[in-house]
Amino acid sequence: MKLVYINPETNLDLLAGSLWDGRGEDCRQQVVISIRQGRIAAVRPQETAVTEKNARQINLAGLTVLPGLIDAHVHLALDGIDFQASLARWQDPPAREAALARALRASLEHGLVAIRDGGDREGLNLQAREWVRTGKYPGPRVVATGMAVTKKGKYGSFLGPGTTDPASIRELIAGLVNRNVDQVKVVVSGLVTFRRYGEVGSLEFDAAELATAVKAAHAAGRPVMVHVNSAAGVDLALAAGVDSIEHGYFLTTAQLETMAARGTYWVPTVAAIANRLLTTKRDDYPEGERDIIRRTQESQQQMIARAYQLGVKLVVGTDAGAPGVYHGESYLDELLYWHRAGVPAVAILRAATVTAAAALGLGGELGQVKPGYRPCLIAVRGNPLEDLKVLAQPEMVFIDF
Repeated sequence: MKLVYINPETNLDLLAGSLWDGRGEDCRQQVVISIRQGRIAAVRPQETAVTEKNARQINLAGLTVLPGLIDAHVHLALDGIDFQASLARWQDPPAREAALARALRASLEHGLVAIRDGGDREGLNLQAREWVRTGKYPGPRVVATGMAVTKKGKYGSFLGPGTTDPASIRELIAGLVNRNVDQVKVVVSGLVTFRRYGEVGSLEFDAAELATAVKAAHAAGRPVMVHVNSAAGVDLALAAGVDSIEHGYFLTTAQLETMAARGTYWVPTVAAIANRLLTTKRDDYPEGERDIIRRTQESQQQMIARAYQLGVKLVVGTDAGAPGVYHGESYLDELLYWHRAGVPAVAILRAATVTAAAALGLGGELGQVKPGYRPCLIAVRGNPLEDLKVLAQPEMVFIDF
């Protein structure tokens, strides 16, 4: 993979053999993407393009250019390999910095130009955001939540300090806003368990508490993403007016219809469950639990297909850092789970680009190849509309800073 940096003075013409622009049903052939002063200035057929003396050219014949990919749910402070070792590194500044830098680099090398971090108790994702912004380490744009809003004594102690009442919820959110988080993450339910099919950890907040969190975040201009599983949890989240449902295992068709009507984003994170059976630790699960994992995965895939049919705003997110979900590397896994569920490749790519950009608050900047947008692009060998696997190893990644 070759990494090309774009700065505000860059004047560059990309001679693309093929282009998928983030919106179309098909690829356009023989296109010039003109970048002027660090922004996309024009997208034209090659036969109509005029060569400018001060513009460098890169010949991408035989390659397909498309918007850089976006992962809407990651945890940079976890590595997907060893949860306890990741937590231990948080208290070792050099080790945790090196691990974060590796996660950022791996994400970029796999074609991710933006990621949204779902939080960690130390707020390390805020550091990572600044490292990328200042150029200390290469990486995708980081949309940061800092720490998650959790209930003390419930699931998620590694994500946030825990709250006890509406006053502490408002206090935590005010502190996060003061640290300039991009979005607010709230943990509404526990995890999916593998003891019994459909079993989920208990709800953390009641309706009034969750409404307090959403109101405080929205008043500060911050969208709210919620970790939530179970139909009861999704009902609670939708009633509170959250902006995106993260995970959403065991939600219902009626809830999908509500989400479609309201424009609520859904980030289904199939890999967070399914990839547990792809690691060397798969044998740690008894056969009965492995069966529940497979059934849970299949149920989620069925609901993704239904969500697509209903017009829900689907967004690709992997939960990278969860067991068996690796930064950058596991992104293709998530795309393929959707495709095997019956979602067309072009719809998956939109969920990975233009819709994901909107969910991250980056609409108008990323997710499309059109004038005025940032030139955060990837070039792959082959047509991703025909074979998503060509995204596994981008030939080139263009990133601005």
